[in-house]
Amino acid sequence: MHYDELVNGTALDKNYVPDELDQIPAHASADGMIYSFYGRLSVGNMDPDWLAEGNLPPTFYVYGTQDPFYDQFEEQYDVLKQMGIPTRRIVLNNWPHGFGSDGGWLKDYADWLEDLFQK
Repeated sequence: MHYDELVNGTALDKNYVPDELDQIPAHASADGMIYSFYGRLSVGNMDPDWLAEGNLPPTFYVYGTQDPFYDQFEEQYDVLKQMGIPTRRIVLNNWPHGFGSDGGWLKDYADWLEDLFQK
């Protein structure tokens, strides 16, 4: 989680070839931490100073208690809350990693985004 606008596809794929779209700055208005870990194992950075440099947007988490990354999500959520970043979470009891749109979280996420963008 770092939005310094300097990260492109090469962060996830060493063979990625940047194109014109990569020249456009990315300004995230919100972050949905619902799907993650594309192409490699990701280890969350919990350093508040490093995270603060990343211009983190309001963040919404959805994860299950049986997800192997459950503890990492819990810790990262707590760090973002302590930093004052608007953060919301839905924890699905006894759900694993990779639940897709199941779990009843989709409407809550849509409502959260709608409320966020009305401010």
